[in-house]
Amino acid sequence: MTRTAPFVFRAETPLLRLLAAAQAWPGYFGRSARRKLLRRYGRVSIQAFDGFLGRIGPGDAVLDLGANAGVFTKKLAATGAMVHAYEPDPEAFVRLSQAVAGLANVRLYNAAVAAKAGSLRLSRKKLAAGGHQTVASSIVFDNGGGDGIDVEVVSFYDALARCGQRVALVKMDIEGAEFDILEQVFAAPWDYGFDAMFVETHERLAPEKTALIDRLRREAAGLPQRYVNLYWP
Repeated sequence: MTRTAPFVFRAETPLLRLLAAAQAWPGYFGRSARRKLLRRYGRVSIQAFDGFLGRIGPGDAVLDLGANAGVFTKKLAATGAMVHAYEPDPEAFVRLSQAVAGLANVRLYNAAVAAKAGSLRLSRKKLAAGGHQTVASSIVFDNGGGDGIDVEVVSFYDALARCGQRVALVKMDIEGAEFDILEQVFAAPWDYGFDAMFVETHERLAPEKTALIDRLRREAAGLPQRYVNLYWP
């Protein structure tokens, strides 16, 4: 995939400049300004994601981390690239398997991805009608109710290595496990073979991580030979 210069998010309009300044205010007004700013950047991130998809094709490898029921897995597979999709929740994994059945360019892994390999407790939220809410299953956050299961955890480094080539695109929505991965990547980017990564960050569920994510967003444009987008909604 041909790499392009990363899009740097800047407050380039009066409204964005106001929101960028107001997010530092204490209390409700600061939180509201931040949400509005991130929503606007999120829309731009979706456009950037679709732009990267347009440059991916057969012969490329992509990672779908937190594949859930396969909505984005199918979108990635439609490019013709080899998709490696990870989903730890067993109920979501069944739906994922059904969604991509028959697609020869999709490989599925019933495992979580984090900074370190091992085994961790996956917290799930029960639904009143039975089963579980798979969207928010997490190895980091407690969903309440104590209804968890132990799952295999693959390190991000190993997930990249399993692809057997440099990865063109990483989509990451892993409910809090992204924090430690991002710190690793930004500390030693030359160790991680990928061209572009779009991450949904979950600092709203872990306010203590807000300063970290904001710092990494500022540093993203300086990463060598890769594009990292931390505004993906």
